[in-house]
Amino acid sequence: MATEKNFRPQTFDDYQGQEKAKKILKIAIKAAEIKGTCLDHVLLAAESGVGKTTVARIIANESGQNFKEYSGPSIKTVADITDILQQVDENDCILIDEIHSLKKPVQEVLFLAMENFTLNVNIDGEIICQQLPHFTIIGATTELSGLELPMRNRFQLQINLVPYTDDNMTDIVKNVFKAMKVEVNEECARLIAGCTRGVPRNANSYCRRVYDVALVTNNGIVNEEVVYDTFDLMDINEYGLNGTDMRYLQLLYDNRKSTGLDTIALALGTDKKSVETVIEPFLFKSGVATKGPRGRKITQKGVEVIESLTIL
Repeated sequence: MATEKNFRPQTFDDYQGQEKAKKILKIAIKAAEIKGTCLDHVLLAAESGVGKTTVARIIANESGQNFKEYSGPSIKTVADITDILQQVDENDCILIDEIHSLKKPVQEVLFLAMENFTLNVNIDGEIICQQLPHFTIIGATTELSGLELPMRNRFQLQINLVPYTDDNMTDIVKNVFKAMKVEVNEECARLIAGCTRGVPRNANSYCRRVYDVALVTNNGIVNEEVVYDTFDLMDINEYGLNGTDMRYLQLLYDNRKSTGLDTIALALGTDKKSVETVIEPFLFKSGVATKGPRGRKITQKGVEVIESLTIL
């Protein structure tokens, strides 16, 4: 059985979707190889779960660079980023996930190091300019606005990863099952893909859950009934909406007028930030709800979703 790590593509040829981004990065990697230099610094911008870390690992693989990974929120001080930079080896490829979370003083130290491959360190009260090995920083972010302009400008390659199409997600689902050495037909792959919200991470997770149910209830055979049973257990419907999403939509459906964020958070038993950052993004993206100056409203598409499921 393949592990989750094995599900991740290791090369751009194995990676589904993002054709324009792949072409740009392939050219940049080849150009760096011809010039005999490190790859330019790369900024990957996309919503959560789209595959920024996977792309970063592929960049390191295809450019032959040693891959190191850090979480932005864990780099809290100038001392933290200084320690990381002092451990850099020649030709390292360093991913900083959620790079927008770095505080301004930390960003300043980093972008100066990215520009000149130097680091100013305090030794016994004296500022010494330390030469660093050449390296590539890959910044991954969901919030470009959190990066200072000088920081953004240090990234010569700025890549926006676009949302995946249904066909992309179907291919990803097929590849996950292939890595698991499990047969799946086109219809089952499309059913699963339709519930992933266009997020490869969800595809990995859902395929594992489907196979678990198949193992226990159907001798390891994945068919449509197994897929439906799995998503029923997970409280996810055919539109990719979970129970919380449906309670949100039902509230708007019942009100049929603009509903305030406070009211929604109270009804769902959660906080306003969770509503805005966890629940609403997919609902707005999928067009079942909308936000206006007076609050949230259900759309005609949302009404159709509620009524179709009520009929069923």
